[in-house]
Amino acid sequence: MRLPHLEELLPLDPRYPAALRALKDHGPIRVAGVLPELERAVAIVGTRRADPEALDFAHGLARDLASAGIVILSGGALGVDAAAHRGALAANGKTVAVLASGFAKPYPPSHGPLFEEIAASGALLTEAPDEGAFEGFRFLHRNRLIAALGHSGTIVIQAPIRSGTLSTAEDARRLKRPVWVVPGAPWDPRSQGGLGLLREGARICTSAGDVLSVLAPETRDVRIRSAPSQQNTNDLGSLDDAARLCLSALGGRGRTLDELCKATGWPAPRALAVLTSLEVGGWIEGRSGGRYGIVGHQRRP
Repeated sequence: MRLPHLEELLPLDPRYPAALRALKDHGPIRVAGVLPELERAVAIVGTRRADPEALDFAHGLARDLASAGIVILSGGALGVDAAAHRGALAANGKTVAVLASGFAKPYPPSHGPLFEEIAASGALLTEAPDEGAFEGFRFLHRNRLIAALGHSGTIVIQAPIRSGTLSTAEDARRLKRPVWVVPGAPWDPRSQGGLGLLREGARICTSAGDVLSVLAPETRDVRIRSAPSQQNTNDLGSLDDAARLCLSALGGRGRTLDELCKATGWPAPRALAVLTSLEVGGWIEGRSGGRYGIVGHQRRP
């Protein structure tokens, strides 16, 4: 993995992140890249085994927040973490990955290209040394750094009851940082930890607007792409039954032509005709992998 300039920051260094001083056990950190200003930084965390819809949401949420000038923090892991980092990068925004490993053998190994991209425009940060074997306990140690650096709060997307994500949320609460939760289906085990946080008083996050209304009220008029446009909402009644059925079948994730045919029972020529009409009208868009999705819904990273 090729990284830009690496440096160690000691707690007395004026460049040391002030947010970390809230931790009683804060110590030296190593940074690859350039740490952005973290006054308005939000952590987005969640399970490594998130479903596609949750990954869509994490990507779109991070993209919208980064577009409004919020720095996106996460742990560089598979699943929600990676989707959040990629969403911020898609908006040409700033993102920081807090690693549980050193830089010589970053974890997970498959994220080498992603880590290079993050370091090129933002930063990687770690407490872990490069030498020695990777140690699992560092995940929990890493989580407290994410919570502390997320000075403006932590957003939880899909967290089972037994989840490292919940330790990040608990650290954030101990530090008196806001905690938001994206509500999930009560029958999904991946939602149980988040629903527990909501019962304990966490704030609900259904879009970037929920967060920006607290952190950056001046951006409330910024177009939030994770929600359907107002024009489409107003014009919904102008669509015929087939078009509305198609939009409902596409949902937030989108579908291929074959998937749409199976969902609606339509033959391919009819499905293609409806898709073409909606695409010309600006309701849907073509995506990678032959999928069609509703304009304004989050794209899968």
